[in-house]
Amino acid sequence: MTASRWTPVILLFAATTASAAVIDDFSGDLSAYTSTAILDANGGAANTAAWQINSETLELNTTDYDGIEQYAFIRSGLSLGVGEELQAELSVAGNQDLGLYVGGTTPVAGTREDYVAVYARGNGQVFSRGFDGTSEYGLTGGSSPAYDSLFIARTDVNTFEAGYYEAGVRNILTTRTPATPNDASVVGFYADVRAAGVLGAVGTLSVVPEPAAATLLLLGCAAAAGRRRK
Repeated sequence: MTASRWTPVILLFAATTASAAVIDDFSGDLSAYTSTAILDANGGAANTAAWQINSETLELNTTDYDGIEQYAFIRSGLSLGVGEELQAELSVAGNQDLGLYVGGTTPVAGTREDYVAVYARGNGQVFSRGFDGTSEYGLTGGSSPAYDSLFIARTDVNTFEAGYYEAGVRNILTTRTPATPNDASVVGFYADVRAAGVLGAVGTLSVVPEPAAATLLLLGCAAAAGRRRK
């Protein structure tokens, strides 16, 4: 194969690796994150819980359980652009859910609104949920795939795909187009705690070009290479 025929592939690799970014590999600290209990269903008391890093993975450790709580754990300064996909490599043990959160407003304690979430459950199931404004989306999912990672992709200004990768294959659970626009300016993790103990283990958080954007990038690279050959 001639060097010129390799050019589109080389350009695609260079452009994609330049665009892809590992946001956190959890080898440092959690000072960039803020945790908010967006649901406190335990009658006003609070769990004693803390996000922590253990052997370069992110966990949520509840040492004193008083009732169901859901959290948004948001990374400062991180947003999701059109054509980008948020990914997390993780495994989930414990009770109950851990996954990704993409929202349009800063989380407020005791308030669930304006976000898309995808998460894995301690029993192996994968779901998507969230809120369109203050109206809850229907729960989607429930299968127990051998997932590698979870994702939320912003495929258009106000359109999101949520799903998981299994053996490298991308599986879409749902597509969300909220009536209350979500500008994806609030990005991080979602957790639902139903018992004391350690929940989950996140290895990496990344932002990469979503597949449709990567395809357009390939076509652009191929076209540019063709013009150079001419």
